[in-house]
Amino acid sequence: MRIESLIGLRLLRAKRRDHTVSVVTWISMVGVMLGVTALIVTISVMNGFRENLFIALSGTTPHLRILPLEGNLSAEAREALDARLAQYPDLRATGPYLARQAFIAAGEEFRAVILRGIDPAREGGITELARFLRGAVLLREDGELAREQTPAAVLAALAYPPPAGQRAGIVLGGSLARSLGLLVGDQVRLISTVQRMTPIGPVPLMKQFRLVGTFDTGLSGTDDILAFADYRVAQRLFRMGGSLDGLAVRMADAQRMDVAGLRAILPGYRVLPWTEEHKNIFQVMRLEKLGLFLILALIIVVSFFNIISSLIMLVLEKRKAIAILKTLGARDSMVRRIFFMQGIWIGTLGTCGGLGLGLAICWVLATFDLIRFPEGVFPLSSRLPVLVNWVDLLIITASSFAICMLVTLYPATRAARVDPVENLRYE
Repeated sequence: MRIESLIGLRLLRAKRRDHTVSVVTWISMVGVMLGVTALIVTISVMNGFRENLFIALSGTTPHLRILPLEGNLSAEAREALDARLAQYPDLRATGPYLARQAFIAAGEEFRAVILRGIDPAREGGITELARFLRGAVLLREDGELAREQTPAAVLAALAYPPPAGQRAGIVLGGSLARSLGLLVGDQVRLISTVQRMTPIGPVPLMKQFRLVGTFDTGLSGTDDILAFADYRVAQRLFRMGGSLDGLAVRMADAQRMDVAGLRAILPGYRVLPWTEEHKNIFQVMRLEKLGLFLILALIIVVSFFNIISSLIMLVLEKRKAIAILKTLGARDSMVRRIFFMQGIWIGTLGTCGGLGLGLAICWVLATFDLIRFPEGVFPLSSRLPVLVNWVDLLIITASSFAICMLVTLYPATRAARVDPVENLRYE
């Protein structure tokens, strides 16, 4: 350890004649620690919210949707598109994509829905729908639950054609099923927007389905409007023949996709990432995270002003000691480094203490049920979501150290300007 660091640490630990300087120094250190702790905990909770939202959205939305610029995707075009995509290194799975508006009726209840046609055998590799599937959502009048089903069984029950004597299966959002008063096994009617001509005029196509399961992502805009069925029965309901709207694609990393590269090799197709469909949500969350970072950083800034004031008061108190060092041969640069290192010690102890305390609080929140939310608010868990991002930790720590170094420049420069003649004249 260099002599400047030793002297700076000794000045930091030395007893002061003016106890105000010591108190302000400790307040500065604690302020830095609390500011760093608040930043780490808040940003980690925000990351947890964002991760939960991403999981919920990826449960029903593929990473990419590849749609023709005009018309539908024919069976021949789909085979050619699959062959071209198979050469792409980051691709993990593809499947049919079909989405149409329809109406669903159960008894006298009537709702508008978006019917998504999927391939039940391949959907598990494209979205996270299986993580949110439920076999029972409501209590019967006698208080008994409808029969429980595993996610695999629910997806298998969607396969078309259904077993002999049974209706085609359909999966509804939990909120939608509750609003219709439906239980697993109940019959529902799906009314298409496509019409067929009859002797009495145009009549919309209708088909009876059997509710085989529900899903709950915790997103009201998803759970109360989406329905899933086998894409082959959806093709029949909307008279699409063997065509589709496009392909659903899963990539290796949903947040680092080369969308521009895919668009370049797929002329004649629209490549739509999942973030475009929910662009506003993530932009708002990004701005909220930045705003919280700036607001909470003010706590640390206040502590940095305390560091400046404590170091200036220390310089005034130690004028004679500085003068003696200079008479012994210490240069201005050495005196500057002594007080610079003292500020660094304060910032280091405060930042490291805040880093340890912040990580400890995040671990406690993630491990124990200190804060719980009602079931269904967050997917997969009702515990407060916490996700520690090491890049954020690095940014917070580096910012704290950098500002600590900046705020010590003025007090250190002032200490270096102490005149030994003036301060030792009457000694």
